[in-house]
Amino acid sequence: MENLKTISAKNLEKAFKIIRELQIEEIWKKFNSTCNLIGSVKTGLLMSHLDIDFHVYSDDFSIEKSFGAISQISQNRKIKEVLYKNLLEAEDMCLEWHLSYEETPGRVWTIDIIHIKNESPYAGVIERITEKINSVLTEKLRQTILKIKWESERQKEKFFGIDIYQAVIDEQIESFEDFKIWKQNKKDVGISLWEPDVEIRKHRCAK
Repeated sequence: MENLKTISAKNLEKAFKIIRELQIEEIWKKFNSTCNLIGSVKTGLLMSHLDIDFHVYSDDFSIEKSFGAISQISQNRKIKEVLYKNLLEAEDMCLEWHLSYEETPGRVWTIDIIHIKNESPYAGVIERITEKINSVLTEKLRQTILKIKWESERQKEKFFGIDIYQAVIDEQIESFEDFKIWKQNKKDVGISLWEPDVEIRKHRCAK
């Protein structure tokens, strides 16, 4: 397990270096926008799936502002691809940006930047979920999550991180095989907005 912790720690260190190198938060600040780090880098649960996630909010939201910020970030020569999706007319009410950052040949990071309108029903939701996950994590839970992530990546089976977190935190799943069985029996709800019950976790930890 120490090896998995080492891999995770090294990837987290690199993730923060990339964030600083691209000046993601500083650039969005110049556009009067708030840029929130979320996901596995924020929780410290990054394994080998090289992904950095941000949600961005602007009081004076505009497509032009979004393009302006991304164009500045993308001037870095290591950004090899930028994908854009306009979901302003969808329930999401957002602009999706997916940037490919080539650390070295064959080692490419995905940087997901979702520019969300303040009136979106999803505004602030993932941030709240991320903070709740952080608040209930123990060293044992962290190790179990990293182990399941590592095994799923090794077997090239794709699962959403939030499903792994729910299985481990709520259902006390401890192995990849048990997680797969749980996932097969879990009702598919599309985008999961599960969040841990902080009070229940505190009660369990107190026992």
